[in-house]
Amino acid sequence: MPDTHDPQPSPSLAARPRGLGALGFLLLSWLLPFVLASVLRATLGLPLWVGAAAGVLLAAFLTWTVLSALRPWPDHALLAGVQGLCLAAMLGLTWRLLGIPVMGGLVSTGGGDAGNHAALRADFVTHAPGTYQGFTVFHTVTYGLEQLFGLDAFTSFRAGFYLVPAVLALALVSGLEVVTVRRWGTARAAVAAQVALLAATAVAWPLLLLRLLHYHQAEGFYAHLFGLVPLVLAWLAYGLPRAAWARCAALVLFTVFYRYTYGLNLGDFLFTCGVLLLLEGRGLPSKLRLGVWPVGLAFLGAAAYAYWRLLPLAHISGGFIPHGYERALRVQCWTVVGLLVVRFLPPRGEEAVERRLLDFALLFAGVNAAIQGAYLSARLPIDYYFLKYGLHAVLLLLSALMLVTSSRVGALLLPARAPRARAWSVALAVLVAVMLVEVTRGWGRAFRVYDASYEERVRGQPPFQFLEPLEDRGATAIVREVLRDTGKRFGGLLSPSWPQVNFANVELGWVPDDWQARNGHWPVFENGAVREGPDTCVFWEAAETDLEAYRRLGADGVPRLEARVRQLQERPDRVCREYAAPWMAGGRRTLCHRCD
Repeated sequence: MPDTHDPQPSPSLAARPRGLGALGFLLLSWLLPFVLASVLRATLGLPLWVGAAAGVLLAAFLTWTVLSALRPWPDHALLAGVQGLCLAAMLGLTWRLLGIPVMGGLVSTGGGDAGNHAALRADFVTHAPGTYQGFTVFHTVTYGLEQLFGLDAFTSFRAGFYLVPAVLALALVSGLEVVTVRRWGTARAAVAAQVALLAATAVAWPLLLLRLLHYHQAEGFYAHLFGLVPLVLAWLAYGLPRAAWARCAALVLFTVFYRYTYGLNLGDFLFTCGVLLLLEGRGLPSKLRLGVWPVGLAFLGAAAYAYWRLLPLAHISGGFIPHGYERALRVQCWTVVGLLVVRFLPPRGEEAVERRLLDFALLFAGVNAAIQGAYLSARLPIDYYFLKYGLHAVLLLLSALMLVTSSRVGALLLPARAPRARAWSVALAVLVAVMLVEVTRGWGRAFRVYDASYEERVRGQPPFQFLEPLEDRGATAIVREVLRDTGKRFGGLLSPSWPQVNFANVELGWVPDDWQARNGHWPVFENGAVREGPDTCVFWEAAETDLEAYRRLGADGVPRLEARVRQLQERPDRVCREYAAPWMAGGRRTLCHRCD
């Protein structure tokens, strides 16, 4: 469709306003050491430091080249200031609504996946490079943060989780700058677009995005959540470059990044990249085209293989609260249709950057919706992996809609144009803004089942009905102190909380021999199977509320744990200590131990 607005003169590259966008992308490039370390270890079995060193050199070279040759420093104070305000709002909202200081920033709704991730991470970095089918970038990131900053498992997992919304925020703010400056070329439009993004954040961030991040973190799906990082970065890496060869290279490189982060939506990603490679190949010189098209076809074949590998997962059960998946799928389909309309409506401007971003998001979310529809038509079980499957598409569509809405609002501040072009701009801005609000509301209703635990997390004060700590930080501090003072080995920690048993025992140094076969530390939780022997200390939580919880577990079919704790409680050599627990209504808890 031809453009219906008056052509605008294109400012020279030097005359275009610069905000924080280039610096944001440079900051994101420092994920390279973690990615290379993970990929090289998973594929070649190399020590993590080899890939990390190569990544540091590459990121440093890239940073030095950009800073010295392109000089990407902000030159428009208002644009940079609004971007800083937008980032502060996104990250501030994230910490205010999810940070829950009384539990240290992470929560659990009762699942043991966090402990399993801690165990497989220990296997990956020590002796099993191929563990978890190579979906290990999150584990490399958290392990690297531990080594760099002296963190423990809990604080590194916390940093890895909050890195996800931080990357989303940086990607949206930086990507929006490129889109608006490329398309509209004026500082006024770029600033207006960033203000619109701030308003969009106030709607979509707390009402939908943070709610979904909250629940998936509370269930322990850390690798799945971290898969949003390569997905969103691949979306921008395809949409923003001007050169077709650069876009093709980005698709290939980020496929590797995504594949070694998490594999549930790998088929969607491969299909998207395969189609885009075939389309982009048409604009390449013949020699490059002959190389790109086979890669695109290979990606499509790999996508079919990835979908085939998902079929056995249909019958796997797991802890997941079912949401309104049919409503969520309907909203996803209507969002794809709505953005498809926007994709072909004017004004298009001189740059196709927005259209490319929409192409990536629509292909990914469209094939994701088609797979869900086929799954429902086949009447396969509605269980664990199906319920997780739509998350990446939902959040990618939400990001695309936030960016497009902000860009179209910014276009309203362009210099005066023909009345018809002005009317088109206003109509499109209103259309996408209404879409953003309605999509957020529609998905909000579909995921309403998460509201109760989300509201508890936002309130952040006891009593808690749905949430519990992932780790009792006070208890683990006492365990470390006792082991340090006595010089003895850790023999295990018993608790009536399954997430704490599974996570804390790994953090304190007891990695199960086969976390997958035995579901992590389930034998410890089910049977109280701590390790006793010479120079060994065992620990158990023994407040009145804990003892009552052990009794309830015994009545619910876990009697051996209660019997083991009762046996330990009767030992005359036990030592018990009280400590502060701000997440408890009474504020105090008791931890006991005995040492051989």
